[in-house]
Amino acid sequence: MIRSLAMACALVCLSAPALAQQQQPVVESCGVFQITDAEHVSYIPIPGFSILLGTPPFSAPPGSVHAVVCDRTSIFLGPNDHRVITDIGVPLFIRSGGRIAVLEIADRQLRLRFTQGQPTPQEQAAIGPAIEGALADIDRLPPRQSTP
Repeated sequence: MIRSLAMACALVCLSAPALAQQQQPVVESCGVFQITDAEHVSYIPIPGFSILLGTPPFSAPPGSVHAVVCDRTSIFLGPNDHRVITDIGVPLFIRSGGRIAVLEIADRQLRLRFTQGQPTPQEQAAIGPAIEGALADIDRLPPRQSTP
């Protein structure tokens, strides 16, 4: 009996790190939108691709990319989200719980626009400071090199 209990404890101790890894919340999962024709857009998930965990400068994943799409636990702007626009040259869609927001440049202004649903009061309060921080970082970036 004692040997069985000791063996069970040993197995629990050995499996604890594996269980902890499985219970880690996924921060985000990202992919891309590809426009296939005038009437169809495909979402292509890219395992391991993350804007929140990535290091700029970002480069486009293989294939055609018309937008980056990230599913998150809530809608918020990460410190490097604007780099999708400056580095890859496409908008960033953020999805959470059936809501969708797009980070884009419109009328020469950086904005986060909800295309489906509304921000929570906490999200709304965080948008302004996040946009200001992104604009300050964009001002510090070197100009993009144009290709001949």
